[in-house]
Amino acid sequence: MSRRPRLVVLSNDAPDSSYGARRLAGAFGTAFDATIVEPQGGLGAPRAWLAARGADALVLSGSERSVTARLPWMEEEGALLVEAVARRLPVLAVCFGHQLLGRAFGAEVVREAKRIGLYHIELVGGDPLFAGLGHRALVPEQHGDQLERVPHGFDLIATSDYCGVQAIRRAGLPVYGVQFHPCYGDDVFDADDAWEATGLRGRFAHDGADILANAARIFRAWIG
Repeated sequence: MSRRPRLVVLSNDAPDSSYGARRLAGAFGTAFDATIVEPQGGLGAPRAWLAARGADALVLSGSERSVTARLPWMEEEGALLVEAVARRLPVLAVCFGHQLLGRAFGAEVVREAKRIGLYHIELVGGDPLFAGLGHRALVPEQHGDQLERVPHGFDLIATSDYCGVQAIRRAGLPVYGVQFHPCYGDDVFDADDAWEATGLRGRFAHDGADILANAARIFRAWIG
């Protein structure tokens, strides 16, 4: 590829916040030309949208909204994910995005007790997304909804006792969903007051940056 590949970040928490989307775009910015799009105004036909954007890869941010609301733009984003998988495009879907991905391929989203903080997850099967991390990773979590099972055509690559489907990968493709927020940094305490109550300000070390660096390498190798 003669040009830098194009990565589109769907900012699912807009207009309330662009924090996660901006952090995700920054994490991929050294390897991609990353742009942020707010999907709430509607995406239209998936094929036309992908063609217009020239997207080589997609990243979906988290959101305070619930996938169970099934708003029209959420349904359009789900259809976009199905088209992206059909085109074999790399995808990283985070938290709300992870749930959209799962629902697009047949899994239900269920409400559980909300968690916010740093938690350990167990890594399954040695996926390259978690290269260098051994059998466990420490990641930021901020969610109440979660997938009730692994969607059809996907493999489970991370789990925990409080959330069975922590991360998934489409079989044979670099299409990932993660329930946690690998992009969160120390500035999350200023972006979201809810984090202050965790008492983690000043000691917010976790494995998210390594996971995102692995994702960028996997995407670039796939695109060529």
